[in-house]
Amino acid sequence: MRTPSSHDAAAGWTGESRLGSAGRILDAVARNAAVQDWVLLAFHAYMLARVLVAPASSERTVALAWAVTLFGVTAATVFLVRGSVLRQGPWRALVYRIGVFAPAVCSYFSLRWLLPSLRPDIVDDTLLAIDEALFGTTPAIWVESFWSPALTEWFAFFYYSYFFVLGLNLLPVLFFGRGAILRELMVGALVVCTLGHVGYTLVPAYGPYHHMSFATPLEGGLFWHLVLEAVRSAGAMLDVFPSLHTAYPTFFAIFAVRHRRTVPYRWLWPLSVLVAVNIVPATMVLRWHYAIDIVAGIALAAFAAWAAARVSAREASRTDSGRQPTWERLWWPSGG
Repeated sequence: MRTPSSHDAAAGWTGESRLGSAGRILDAVARNAAVQDWVLLAFHAYMLARVLVAPASSERTVALAWAVTLFGVTAATVFLVRGSVLRQGPWRALVYRIGVFAPAVCSYFSLRWLLPSLRPDIVDDTLLAIDEALFGTTPAIWVESFWSPALTEWFAFFYYSYFFVLGLNLLPVLFFGRGAILRELMVGALVVCTLGHVGYTLVPAYGPYHHMSFATPLEGGLFWHLVLEAVRSAGAMLDVFPSLHTAYPTFFAIFAVRHRRTVPYRWLWPLSVLVAVNIVPATMVLRWHYAIDIVAGIALAAFAAWAAARVSAREASRTDSGRQPTWERLWWPSGG
């Protein structure tokens, strides 16, 4: 029969009473919760609060259901796992991964209703004015002078690959990673996600494609039509500032270069950089973003990389003080 781990024992876990008192469980949560847990709880609470004070509308009704669900799942996961209500082992590790990661991903899909429910003042004119003040014009206008269908298709391929870039960078590490790689990659990605989505609520805009008029419409092939369909069917529509199409690939490239002496980044870092240097301009060539959105996205990626490295180093020794590791392994022994 398995004996309690040190952090389970510190949390007040016993074989006879796994639930314990509410006070002991909350004490355990406070002791065991990682930085990313507090970040995610604060993020979902912020989104819920914004919806609660939004005016009544059909969008608010759907957004409220999303916000309550995402906050509830995240809070329940932290309570059950960090409070050691669930028995330590692979199942608890799996519950934690799904319970914190899935709501963060799903928060993007909720934005389709959440952002318009806030009845925001659209700031496209302000973002365009910043571009004009800094660069003379917005890049989407400048690119129009040498645009071609081949150019559109090239950048549409990379823009569409963004969704696969997210999955291929995050999912293998989430389920099979360990140690510093797992801690650093995931907390960095969560910083990009949470701060980026909060940015959408504070700086709502449609982007050049919807806000501006162009002399020549964009034309392309398969990938351009796939991009249009993805935006039409699942896009949040007001998700411009900061550009997460910039922030995520840039963060992944920084992360891959930083860990280029480890497997698999020893071979993957050039590909990661190549993808980033194509996706970033694609956001402007395809008229989705202003240049200032890109600047904000790069700044967000740099901050996420900086913060992730420091949080990972700080939390590397959590088990030395009897606390749960940031990420329990899906296979024994636990650690990470």
